[in-house]
Amino acid sequence: MKRIGAIFTLVALLVTLSAAVCFADSNELVLKDSYPKDGSKGAAIENLGVKLYFDGEMTEERAGKVNKDVFQLYDSEGKKLPTKVLYNSSEDGVVLVLFDMNSKKDIKIQSNSEYTLKISGDLVDDNGKQFGKDQEITFRTLNQGTNTMISLGMMVVMFGGMIVVTSKAAKKNIEEERKKQDKVNPYKEAKKTGKSVEEIVEKDQKRKAKEAEKAAKKAAEEIEEEYENDNYKVKRRHSASEAGSQYVAARRKAAEEERAKVEKWKAAAKKKKK
Repeated sequence: MKRIGAIFTLVALLVTLSAAVCFADSNELVLKDSYPKDGSKGAAIENLGVKLYFDGEMTEERAGKVNKDVFQLYDSEGKKLPTKVLYNSSEDGVVLVLFDMNSKKDIKIQSNSEYTLKISGDLVDDNGKQFGKDQEITFRTLNQGTNTMISLGMMVVMFGGMIVVTSKAAKKNIEEERKKQDKVNPYKEAKKTGKSVEEIVEKDQKRKAKEAEKAAKKAAEEIEEEYENDNYKVKRRHSASEAGSQYVAARRKAAEEERAKVEKWKAAAKKKKK
């Protein structure tokens, strides 16, 4: 019997202590979290403010009326800044303390500077729970100069990469187009365009001859310019062949070989028809 009595006494004592703890907790308002957090860096300069998360109900109709001047924002020199307090009716316990930029337009939020929000212990929620002790949240704003340099660096890298990729793609397309032009299949072109093989070959020969003439002219101009730069004047403009270029001759030879190949294809085609 004595053992049973002792057990009942111990249970009763534990229940009493638990009730006391619950009662004490129910009368104390607790700050669960904040953004920015105490000691954090990189807070936004635009719309500077602190978002507070309490464990009690906080509405404009009740808490907003009784909590006057319980939130104070200070700059790094200890000067009090104008603020406006917003209570979120759709989210329990959320309070937003913002710097009021319209109150004093001569006050500007500085980058890479320290700011402190002081919360008074007199703060109470809708149900009368009191915060009980003063608390401070100190944070630093974003270093805008460093952030700008990083952004510019990222832009330079991005545009540089785009230029390199675009240049490579353009060069590849030019090379592919040049290869297509240098290797003209008269039969495919005739089938594709409906023109005769002779007409396509003639057009290709003219194109190649024109390119050869243009290249020879450029080579002759470069040779003449070289002579003039070395103080050697020539009496007249020389052709590329006279200047020692074999480019035109090589082009002509290639054209003749191409023509002979076409004639061979035509003869073979006639032979098949027979």
